[in-house]
Amino acid sequence: MYIFETNLTLHWKIHILYHMKPGEQHYSDREIIGRWAVFENNPTIESIMAGRGLSPSDGNGVIGYFYVDHEEGISFRIHALCRVEPGMLPRIVLDFEDHGEGCVLRFDEFGSYTLLSNDKAAQLSFLEEQRWFIYYESEQIRAIRNRADLDRFRAPGFFDDVYVFLSKEDPECVPEIVWVRLEEMAEDGSLFQGVLLNEPDADIGVHEGDTITVGFAEHQEGRYLVAKTGQA
Repeated sequence: MYIFETNLTLHWKIHILYHMKPGEQHYSDREIIGRWAVFENNPTIESIMAGRGLSPSDGNGVIGYFYVDHEEGISFRIHALCRVEPGMLPRIVLDFEDHGEGCVLRFDEFGSYTLLSNDKAAQLSFLEEQRWFIYYESEQIRAIRNRADLDRFRAPGFFDDVYVFLSKEDPECVPEIVWVRLEEMAEDGSLFQGVLLNEPDADIGVHEGDTITVGFAEHQEGRYLVAKTGQA
Protein backbone atom coordinates (compact mmCIF):
# COMPACT_ATOMS: atom_id res chain seq x y z
CA MET A 1 0.00 0.00 0.00
CA TYR A 2 1.24 3.47 -0.83
CA ILE A 3 1.89 5.99 1.94
CA PHE A 4 -0.84 8.61 2.37
CA GLU A 5 0.49 12.08 1.64
CA THR A 6 -1.38 15.35 1.97
CA ASN A 7 1.16 17.00 -0.32
CA LEU A 8 0.19 14.99 -3.39
CA THR A 9 2.29 16.95 -5.86
CA LEU A 10 5.42 16.22 -3.85
CA HIS A 11 4.36 12.58 -3.53
CA TRP A 12 4.11 12.16 -7.30
CA LYS A 13 7.48 13.86 -7.90
CA ILE A 14 9.16 11.55 -5.43
CA HIS A 15 7.46 8.55 -7.07
CA ILE A 16 8.70 9.51 -10.53
CA LEU A 17 12.26 10.22 -9.41
CA TYR A 18 12.49 7.04 -7.35
CA HIS A 19 11.41 4.74 -10.16
CA MET A 20 13.46 6.36 -12.93
CA LYS A 21 17.08 5.68 -13.78
CA PRO A 22 19.31 8.12 -15.67
CA GLY A 23 18.58 7.94 -19.39
CA GLU A 24 15.41 5.86 -18.95
CA GLN A 25 12.12 6.86 -20.52
CA HIS A 26 9.36 7.40 -18.00
CA TYR A 27 5.94 5.98 -18.80
CA SER A 28 2.71 6.98 -17.15
CA ASP A 29 0.72 4.26 -15.41
CA ARG A 30 -1.83 4.32 -18.24
CA GLU A 31 0.92 3.80 -20.83
CA ILE A 32 2.15 0.53 -19.32
CA ILE A 33 -1.16 -1.10 -18.34
CA GLY A 34 -2.09 -3.81 -20.82
CA ARG A 35 1.42 -3.96 -22.32
CA TRP A 36 3.98 -6.75 -22.61
CA ALA A 37 7.48 -5.92 -21.42
CA VAL A 38 10.93 -7.36 -20.83
CA PHE A 39 12.46 -7.00 -17.37
CA GLU A 40 16.11 -7.36 -16.58
CA ASN A 41 16.82 -9.71 -13.70
CA ASN A 42 16.70 -8.15 -10.26
CA PRO A 43 16.79 -9.73 -6.78
CA THR A 44 13.01 -10.18 -6.67
CA ILE A 45 12.89 -11.83 -10.09
CA GLU A 46 15.81 -14.09 -9.21
CA SER A 47 14.00 -15.12 -6.03
CA ILE A 48 10.82 -15.91 -7.98
CA MET A 49 12.79 -17.91 -10.55
CA ALA A 50 14.62 -19.79 -7.78
CA GLY A 51 11.21 -20.94 -6.58
CA ARG A 52 10.88 -22.68 -9.95
CA GLY A 53 14.31 -24.22 -9.75
CA LEU A 54 15.87 -21.68 -12.14
CA SER A 55 19.04 -19.62 -11.71
CA PRO A 56 20.36 -16.39 -13.30
CA SER A 57 22.56 -18.53 -15.56
CA ASP A 58 19.39 -19.88 -17.21
CA GLY A 59 18.30 -16.44 -18.42
CA ASN A 60 19.06 -12.79 -17.80
CA GLY A 61 15.52 -11.48 -18.17
CA VAL A 62 11.81 -12.25 -18.13
CA ILE A 63 8.85 -11.40 -20.34
CA GLY A 64 5.52 -10.55 -18.80
CA TYR A 65 2.41 -8.43 -18.83
CA PHE A 66 1.40 -5.30 -16.90
CA TYR A 67 -2.09 -5.38 -15.42
CA VAL A 68 -4.05 -3.82 -12.57
CA ASP A 69 -4.78 -5.86 -9.47
CA HIS A 70 -7.72 -4.11 -7.83
CA GLU A 71 -6.19 -4.33 -4.35
CA GLU A 72 -2.44 -4.67 -4.99
CA GLY A 73 -2.21 -2.08 -7.76
CA ILE A 74 -0.30 -2.23 -11.03
CA SER A 75 1.46 -5.59 -11.23
CA PHE A 76 3.63 -7.53 -13.66
CA ARG A 77 3.00 -11.23 -14.28
CA ILE A 78 5.98 -13.16 -15.60
CA HIS A 79 5.11 -15.46 -18.49
CA ALA A 80 8.55 -16.55 -19.71
CA LEU A 81 12.24 -16.65 -18.89
CA CYS A 82 14.37 -15.17 -21.66
CA ARG A 83 17.81 -14.09 -22.78
CA VAL A 84 18.23 -10.45 -23.75
CA GLU A 85 20.91 -9.17 -26.10
CA PRO A 86 21.20 -5.53 -27.24
CA GLY A 87 19.39 -4.76 -30.49
CA MET A 88 17.76 -8.19 -30.72
CA LEU A 89 14.33 -9.60 -29.98
CA PRO A 90 14.39 -11.45 -26.62
CA ARG A 91 14.97 -15.18 -27.00
CA ILE A 92 12.57 -17.24 -24.91
CA VAL A 93 14.38 -19.84 -22.81
CA LEU A 94 11.34 -21.21 -21.01
CA ASP A 95 7.68 -20.39 -21.64
CA PHE A 96 5.75 -21.26 -18.48
CA GLU A 97 2.90 -23.64 -19.24
CA ASP A 98 0.85 -22.14 -16.40
CA HIS A 99 1.45 -18.62 -17.81
CA GLY A 100 3.41 -17.64 -14.73
CA GLU A 101 0.87 -18.50 -12.06
CA GLY A 102 2.18 -16.91 -8.85
CA CYS A 103 5.11 -15.20 -10.62
CA VAL A 104 4.10 -11.60 -9.99
CA LEU A 105 6.01 -8.39 -9.36
CA ARG A 106 4.19 -5.66 -7.47
CA PHE A 107 4.60 -1.97 -8.23
CA ASP A 108 7.31 -1.29 -5.64
CA GLU A 109 9.35 -4.24 -6.97
CA PHE A 110 9.67 -2.98 -10.54
CA GLY A 111 13.15 -2.45 -11.88
CA SER A 112 14.42 -1.62 -15.33
CA TYR A 113 12.17 -2.77 -18.17
CA THR A 114 11.53 -2.31 -21.88
CA LEU A 115 8.03 -2.21 -23.32
CA LEU A 116 7.37 -4.50 -26.28
CA SER A 117 5.42 -3.24 -29.27
CA ASN A 118 2.31 -5.22 -30.20
CA ASP A 119 4.14 -6.55 -33.25
CA LYS A 120 7.06 -7.83 -31.18
CA ALA A 121 4.70 -9.40 -28.64
CA ALA A 122 2.92 -11.15 -31.52
CA GLN A 123 6.26 -12.42 -32.86
CA LEU A 124 6.88 -13.97 -29.46
CA SER A 125 3.47 -15.70 -29.66
CA PHE A 126 1.85 -13.93 -26.72
CA LEU A 127 -1.74 -14.07 -27.89
CA GLU A 128 -4.68 -11.74 -27.28
CA GLU A 129 -6.86 -14.74 -26.38
CA GLN A 130 -4.41 -15.78 -23.67
CA ARG A 131 -4.29 -12.26 -22.26
CA TRP A 132 -8.08 -11.87 -22.13
CA PHE A 133 -8.56 -15.20 -20.35
CA ILE A 134 -6.05 -14.43 -17.59
CA TYR A 135 -6.61 -10.72 -17.06
CA TYR A 136 -10.38 -10.50 -16.94
CA GLU A 137 -11.90 -7.32 -15.51
CA SER A 138 -15.57 -6.52 -14.92
CA GLU A 139 -17.36 -4.04 -17.16
CA GLN A 140 -17.71 -1.57 -14.27
CA ILE A 141 -14.01 -1.66 -13.39
CA ARG A 142 -13.03 -1.44 -17.06
CA ALA A 143 -15.26 1.60 -17.56
CA ILE A 144 -13.68 3.35 -14.56
CA ARG A 145 -10.16 2.53 -15.74
CA ASN A 146 -10.97 3.93 -19.16
CA ARG A 147 -11.84 7.33 -17.66
CA ALA A 148 -8.78 9.40 -18.55
CA ASP A 149 -10.29 12.41 -16.74
CA LEU A 150 -9.65 10.54 -13.47
CA ASP A 151 -5.94 10.08 -14.14
CA ARG A 152 -4.79 13.24 -12.37
CA PHE A 153 -6.49 12.00 -9.18
CA ARG A 154 -5.18 8.40 -9.27
CA ALA A 155 -2.61 7.14 -6.78
CA PRO A 156 0.72 6.32 -8.46
CA GLY A 157 0.81 2.57 -9.02
CA PHE A 158 -2.73 2.06 -7.69
CA PHE A 159 -4.88 2.81 -10.70
CA ASP A 160 -8.27 2.19 -9.07
CA ASP A 161 -7.56 4.49 -6.09
CA VAL A 162 -8.19 8.22 -6.28
CA TYR A 163 -7.72 11.13 -3.91
CA VAL A 164 -10.90 12.90 -2.90
CA PHE A 165 -11.85 15.96 -0.87
CA LEU A 166 -14.08 15.07 2.05
CA SER A 167 -15.81 17.47 4.44
CA LYS A 168 -18.97 18.15 6.35
CA GLU A 169 -21.68 20.30 4.80
CA ASP A 170 -20.64 23.02 7.25
CA PRO A 171 -18.97 25.72 5.08
CA GLU A 172 -16.52 26.47 7.90
CA CYS A 173 -15.27 22.88 7.92
CA VAL A 174 -11.89 22.56 6.16
CA PRO A 175 -11.96 19.70 3.61
CA GLU A 176 -9.38 16.97 4.00
CA ILE A 177 -7.93 14.63 1.42
CA VAL A 178 -8.75 10.93 1.61
CA TRP A 179 -8.15 7.95 -0.66
CA VAL A 180 -11.04 6.03 -2.22
CA ARG A 181 -10.88 2.75 -4.15
CA LEU A 182 -13.45 3.07 -6.91
CA GLU A 183 -15.77 0.09 -7.41
CA GLU A 184 -18.72 1.22 -9.52
CA MET A 185 -19.83 4.03 -11.81
CA ALA A 186 -23.32 5.44 -12.37
CA GLU A 187 -24.86 4.88 -15.81
CA ASP A 188 -24.42 8.52 -16.79
CA GLY A 189 -20.80 8.50 -15.60
CA SER A 190 -21.30 11.43 -13.24
CA LEU A 191 -20.87 9.58 -9.93
CA PHE A 192 -18.67 6.79 -8.62
CA GLN A 193 -18.99 4.46 -5.69
CA GLY A 194 -15.93 3.34 -3.74
CA VAL A 195 -14.42 2.26 -0.44
CA LEU A 196 -12.75 4.76 1.88
CA LEU A 197 -9.16 3.54 2.37
CA ASN A 198 -7.96 5.71 5.26
CA GLU A 199 -9.54 7.01 8.45
CA PRO A 200 -10.37 10.75 8.21
CA ASP A 201 -8.63 12.95 10.76
CA ALA A 202 -11.84 14.87 11.49
CA ASP A 203 -15.08 13.39 12.79
CA ILE A 204 -17.00 13.63 9.52
CA GLY A 205 -19.29 10.66 10.08
CA VAL A 206 -17.58 8.20 7.75
CA HIS A 207 -14.76 5.79 8.51
CA GLU A 208 -12.15 3.64 6.85
CA GLY A 209 -13.88 0.79 5.01
CA ASP A 210 -17.14 2.68 4.50
CA THR A 211 -18.73 2.95 1.07
CA ILE A 212 -18.97 6.53 -0.18
CA THR A 213 -20.09 8.28 -3.34
CA VAL A 214 -17.67 10.41 -5.32
CA GLY A 215 -18.37 13.05 -7.96
CA PHE A 216 -16.77 16.02 -9.68
CA ALA A 217 -17.10 19.55 -8.36
CA GLU A 218 -16.09 22.75 -10.11
CA HIS A 219 -14.01 25.31 -8.22
CA GLN A 220 -12.36 28.55 -9.23
CA GLU A 221 -9.00 26.78 -8.99
CA GLY A 222 -10.10 23.82 -11.11
CA ARG A 223 -12.04 20.58 -11.06
CA TYR A 224 -11.91 18.30 -8.03
CA LEU A 225 -13.32 15.01 -6.82
CA VAL A 226 -15.50 15.36 -3.74
CA ALA A 227 -17.04 12.66 -1.59
CA LYS A 228 -20.13 12.13 0.48
CA THR A 229 -21.79 9.09 2.06
CA GLY A 230 -24.42 7.15 0.12
CA GLN A 231 -24.80 5.11 -3.03
CA ALA A 232 -23.90 6.03 -6.61
